Amino acid sequence: MEWESRTASGVTLGADNCITQSQKLKGLRLCLDKADDWDFDVFELEKEADGYPLQVLTWHVFQKHNLIDEFNLDRIKLINFLRQVEAGHMENPYHNATHVADVVQSMHCILSKGGLRKFVSRMEVLAGLLAACIHDFEHRGFNNDFLIKTQDDWAIDSNDKSPNESHHLASAWKILRNPEANFIHRMPHAQQVQLRKLVIDMVLATDMAEHMAIVSRLKTDLQKVQHQHLENLIRGLQGAIKIADIGHLYAAHHVHVKWSERLEEEMWLQGDVEKARNMKVSFLMDRDKPGVTKSQPGLAISCLS
Repeated sequence: MEWESRTASGVTLGADNCITQSQKLKGLRLCLDKADDWDFDVFELEKEADGYPLQVLTWHVFQKHNLIDEFNLDRIKLINFLRQVEAGHMENPYHNATHVADVVQSMHCILSKGGLRKFVSRMEVLAGLLAACIHDFEHRGFNNDFLIKTQDDWAIDSNDKSPNESHHLASAWKILRNPEANFIHRMPHAQQVQLRKLVIDMVLATDMAEHMAIVSRLKTDLQKVQHQHLENLIRGLQGAIKIADIGHLYAAHHVHVKWSERLEEEMWLQGDVEKARNMKVSFLMDRDKPGVTKSQPGLAISCLS
């Protein structure tokens, strides 16, 4: 792969470390060969990719779907974009670059093995994978309710409407506007507008406040059509990214447990801040009480129903 000709820092490989790098790349290739599987272990990728799972995996699935050639994407600018997006993810226990890589892989599986690719356009495939890549950009580990209650800048900027998701979109698109990272600059303007709208609709759908409304509309659409195309494909795409966002629910048990424990710790960290501010501690966020790992069956049923 073209990506493999460079180290994570972008330095061309030298003769002295060719053998070591060859061994590393072999392990990385073997790991990426499993990216089509539902039970993919993203923590293995994190290790094999030297801590850069998001940029490596996103590049891989873009290549897998032939999106770079089909849309004449600028390869160098795409690499720059992916590096900046990965670097913009914070070291939260749960909402971090590894989680986002996991969502990208899940979206790839839903499109490929889940059969969604047969019902959507090529532009919608590109939008789905790009939305997955940026859907938690610069997440700080606090949920929307906390941001709104504390009148955080993100809530003020978004008028309390999906402050996290609105920030993820706006900040990622600012990177895309940078000439050094604008990998879609050769795309016709009308296609760029279409891509942006699709990505916005999908990322905003990851706000759990919209969960029941989106699921209800999707169920209605599915009842109208059985073996035909959905009348409103964006709802199918919104459903796909929502499933991908909780993809660890169908991962191998040890992977799911690890993610659940990380989610619990991140929620407790928010609870710690709420206690320090003399706020009411949010549900499941008090580390002195049972956390989310004690309620995972209920969470799974709620999310998948």
